[in-house]
Amino acid sequence: MELAPRDVVSRAEMTEILEGRGFPGPKGLDYVHLDLTHLGVKEINSKLPLVREVCLKFSGIDPIEEPIPIRPAAHYPMGGVKVNLKGRTEVPNLWAAGEVANVSVHGANRLGTNSTAECLVWGRITGEEAALYLMRNGVKGTSSPSKEDLLGREEEIFSLFRERGEDPYLIRKELGELMDKYFHVIRSGEGMREGLKRIRSLIESSKEIQVQDSSKEYNTDLIYALETRNLLEVAEVIALSALRREESRGSHYRVDYPNRDDENWLKHTLVRKGPRGLEISYEPVRIKIWKPVERRY
Repeated sequence: MELAPRDVVSRAEMTEILEGRGFPGPKGLDYVHLDLTHLGVKEINSKLPLVREVCLKFSGIDPIEEPIPIRPAAHYPMGGVKVNLKGRTEVPNLWAAGEVANVSVHGANRLGTNSTAECLVWGRITGEEAALYLMRNGVKGTSSPSKEDLLGREEEIFSLFRERGEDPYLIRKELGELMDKYFHVIRSGEGMREGLKRIRSLIESSKEIQVQDSSKEYNTDLIYALETRNLLEVAEVIALSALRREESRGSHYRVDYPNRDDENWLKHTLVRKGPRGLEISYEPVRIKIWKPVERRY
């Protein structure tokens, strides 16, 4: 278990918590203990100094003497903006690299430290590709938004400074809680349907968001409100995609579909915004050398 990937370890932790063998935590966020005390002072200080430092600074816990309270948390999205192998998106003159992009090097379950490697490798590949394209083609083919579009966007933003409306801080708090409840480590169709329903209700509420700070410069309230709307859009994409995928794969685990189904679901989920909402399509996974096999531990 110590060498198992993160999705397996996370499910093991949540199983202990959900079956009542965890420790009570604040706001219902129960936890389990990670015990390093058997390693001793020398081993912890030489091999895990940063772990000890974080525990001391943020929790007042010394892992040399007592166990560490832990609980799985959202850390890294395996998906992202659809790009080709060099980071080019479907949008003309736009490239993406790093965590925002989906080059598909991680599959459904990123291995530890590979996020840094991805940023280093594709930061260079994508940066060079974008620079070469610009050197060869200049800025031709690019287009600027029309004056009408800009004025419309400006009007939309200034409409947030209304006298009454929804609190973006409460909306984001509720969004975090429902994502943690319905789209966490262990998922179910019933739970995700309820979660998606509540996300869409929050999206409707977000149309009436009120920004109380009316200043036009460095307005962090405005930034928070706009980011909250963005988070709601991403949450709906995650929720709908997860609900449609009737299998378990990597970090996506469903109790009602606990097995991986390569025959029907060895494919990428693509989500685009259409005139009537989100549109979902699928694209086969390109396998050139190693075909995925069942993991055993």
